[in-house]
Formats: sequence, C-alpha cells, structure tokens
Amino acid sequence: MSESKRPGGLTALAVFNFGFGALGVLGALGLAVLIPMLGQMPADATSQITPEQLERINALKEMGTGLFLTIAALNLVSALLLILSGIGYLKLKKFLGRTLGNAYGILGILSTVGSMLWMPAALGGGSFTIGTIIGLIFPVLTLVLINTAFKEDFVN
Repeated sequence: MSESKRPGGLTALAVFNFGFGALGVLGALGLAVLIPMLGQMPADATSQITPEQLERINALKEMGTGLFLTIAALNLVSALLLILSGIGYLKLKKFLGRTLGNAYGILGILSTVGSMLWMPAALGGGSFTIGTIIGLIFPVLTLVLINTAFKEDFVN
C-alpha cells in the first residue's frame, strides 16, 4: 500500500500521537524540575499557603524522589513511544507503528492504573476519578484502532 492510500483516520491518530507525545515530554521535564524542589517546599503553615496546598505539599514529600523519578521515566518512555509510533503510522510500518503503538497502549493503561493506586489521595490518587478515565481513553482507543480498523494497513 502506498503512502497516498494511507487511511485518514491513521493520519489523524498520528497527529494525536505527536501532540500527546509533546505534552508527555513537557510533563516529564516538569517532573524532573520539580524533584530537586521537593526539599525546599514548606512543611508547615508558617508561610502564606492554604491548608489544602499544605496537604498537597506534604503528600508530594511523602511520595519521595524514587516515585517521582519512576513517574518521570514512565512519562518520557510513553511520550517517546507515542512519537515513534506516530512516525510508524505515517509510514505504515508494522514494527514502528503497530508494535510500538501497542506498547504505548499497554504502558499507558498500566501507568494510569498505577497512578490511581499509588498516588496519595491529596494528589488525586486512590480512587477512580475523571482523571483516570481521561488517562485510559487514548491508550484504549489506540489499542482498539490499530488492532482492528487499521490492522491491515501496516504493510512492512
């Protein structure tokens, strides 16, 4: 199948991959910048912060650097998988598109469920929320589309 016969839906999926991949890289960079700042955050209400902000700060500190590094690494890997699979979608490559797209879908689902289970409640974890639903939509949609509607379009 030549590139001119690439399905429009697969092209749209590639564009979404590039957008979400770019956001993922920015998110990973943001987490990497936040890690050194954890020790500098106030631990009590002596500064001018609200009790809700103080609760979030303490929850961030309790998470620790290791969990932050893990989350940042998962975000970066997911973002790279999104970008590479988007290139594969445009070039109709089986490994670069379909295989890496499947890898992203599985990693996206696992990291969303992991965040739901391991994040402190003050940071939105511990329960099934709208953020969990949003975090599951694109990985599940990716898995469904590249393994059904676009399965036959990856030729080499």
